[in-house]
Amino acid sequence: MSDESRRRIPSLGGGVALLFMLLSIAGVSWWQNQKKTDHVPTITALPDLDVVCLGRVDGLERTADLDTRMPGKVAEVFVSEGQHIDAKKPLLRLDDALLKLRVEEADAAVKAAEIEVDAANLELKLHPIRKAAQEAALAAATDRVAVGRRVLEEKKAAKSFGTITAAELLVAESEVRQLEQLEGIEKSRLEELKLADLTLKTRAADAKKLSATIALKQAQNALDDCLLLSPSAGTVLRIQASVGRTVAPGTLQPPVVFRPDGPLVVWAELEQEFLGRIKPGMKATIRDDARSDSPTWTGKVLRVGHVIARKRSLLLEPGEINDVRTVECVIAIDGDTSALLVGQKMRVRLGRGE
Repeated sequence: MSDESRRRIPSLGGGVALLFMLLSIAGVSWWQNQKKTDHVPTITALPDLDVVCLGRVDGLERTADLDTRMPGKVAEVFVSEGQHIDAKKPLLRLDDALLKLRVEEADAAVKAAEIEVDAANLELKLHPIRKAAQEAALAAATDRVAVGRRVLEEKKAAKSFGTITAAELLVAESEVRQLEQLEGIEKSRLEELKLADLTLKTRAADAKKLSATIALKQAQNALDDCLLLSPSAGTVLRIQASVGRTVAPGTLQPPVVFRPDGPLVVWAELEQEFLGRIKPGMKATIRDDARSDSPTWTGKVLRVGHVIARKRSLLLEPGEINDVRTVECVIAIDGDTSALLVGQKMRVRLGRGE
């Protein structure tokens, strides 16, 4: 083979390699353009997207923490956890021995005030009689003064005839002065009776009786507050008090946790960004947030809250933002809810297609 033929063969191989490289680039470009053309993604409108939020199971009338109205030592517990009770039934009783004594004391004060009222009313009835008697006493005193003055005049006349001594005349003058003083006293007593307003005494007695009656009611209310009653028919979820333990209102652990009768619902915590996308009547799919094998419940949005505020739940969940502004959304649950527990954390999916 000549030298010229040898030089042509390598140049031919380079051309073939360059052609193969160009064809490969063209094929890749065509494939990429074809993929973009065949698989154009569809953009779903924001209102059509589902909303996922967390919530907790509770009654339509929410679970209540029942506190005693006053601090005290538990004397008796009448119910147990899980027990269903009717409305106005006793749950527990505080030690009320001291309050019973206060009720007895207040009752005695009321009875004493009633006696004072009766005495004041009696004096009011006797007042006209006493006034008439005083008027008679004043008339008698006036008559004695008149008689004494007449006797004194006669003794003065008899003295000129020498039948009355000077000493007897002085005695007669002294008796007239004493009778005049007694007349003045009787007149003052009559004026006092005329000015006396015994209705003031009766009003004061009535006011004292009213005050004693109020004190009795307060003592009775305090005694009644020792008994914690159920606000309505429902179920006792938790007892956090025992005999001998001191309880007080406003503590972190109330003596009784109580759920009123009613259907179970999910109180979902809807973040503010989803507020405009959730409406009453939307369908919901509900699952336990902590179980991978959780059954699925269906439901619908019953109502959406009217205020944006912090989460109602006091439990700090790991990995969950707790201090966030949310709107409460009530989800009605379809079917049997016997497997659900109050406080159970649920994941709710809301959307038109659910």
